[in-house]
Amino acid sequence: MNPSPSDSPSYNGRPIRSIQSLAKAVYCKPQRLAFVSERASDLYRVAKEVPKADGTVRRTYDAKKLLKDIHRLIKTEILDRVDFPPYLTGSLKGQDYKSNAEIHVGAAIVIAEDIGNFFPSTTAERVLDIWRNFFRFSAEVAQCLTNLTTRNNELPQGAITSPQLANLVFWRNEPQLHARFKADGVDYSRFVDDVVASSKTPITPKKKTEIIAAIYGLMKRSGYQPKRRKHELKTARERMTVTTLNVNDTVGIPKEERSRIRAAVHRLEGLVTSGRGEVDLKHEYAVVAGKVNNLGRFHPGEARTLRERLAALDLC
Repeated sequence: MNPSPSDSPSYNGRPIRSIQSLAKAVYCKPQRLAFVSERASDLYRVAKEVPKADGTVRRTYDAKKLLKDIHRLIKTEILDRVDFPPYLTGSLKGQDYKSNAEIHVGAAIVIAEDIGNFFPSTTAERVLDIWRNFFRFSAEVAQCLTNLTTRNNELPQGAITSPQLANLVFWRNEPQLHARFKADGVDYSRFVDDVVASSKTPITPKKKTEIIAAIYGLMKRSGYQPKRRKHELKTARERMTVTTLNVNDTVGIPKEERSRIRAAVHRLEGLVTSGRGEVDLKHEYAVVAGKVNNLGRFHPGEARTLRERLAALDLC
């Protein structure tokens, strides 16, 4: 199945053929670009460490100013010139976990897969392929950009340039997969490392197997492995979730999370009433208000009531 232009990401800028042209594109002297490129892996700090369910730690990184300034310009002058198809929803302008879930609302069946160790598995070799063959930059430019946008030969989670590169890792094969699924009446989306396929009508066990095999094939052809323990297959008779949101009839936050948000408001009210001086109430208010505001994107009536209770605390 040949993909249509709308199925494929496309770069709308000119190919960059020399380091001098790259330096001009990102408003940086060639000597400075070379200096930073040679040292880029050392120009990050760990921003956050989050323990994962499997006992490992997810680390996100923040580039130091010398590198971050160049990252910002690579993003605005090069990466922002890429048009992405709507089935790619992770960390892109105008897209988020809600728009990802909306693709699958009202499905009869949802199949969800997870790409294992996505960022560490996105090697410098794969990033080089993007710069060299998707963007069609010269070999020296592609290598320089690879050095600037990887850390210790991996795509660093948290870097300004990483989201758009993450959405391009399957640029060779993902458009064909999407086109094939679309022709078969199957909806497809990818939210960074979360891959989802769904159908508005029931499908046979054979078809389910074919869909899963096609997704695993996409991953393996590009050197990734599925995280099989995260595999999920749900039907409309069950609660179906996509990127943590319910998708059975409309996109919504699961009732357990809504209950936790209500409990957080109640707890904050208790802290204010008791006058707990050791608690930073303004910080607590900001955290809870953020959760209530997010609730309002999906359940405005519930959020309105909670906002009124927060306003009564007179903490803003």
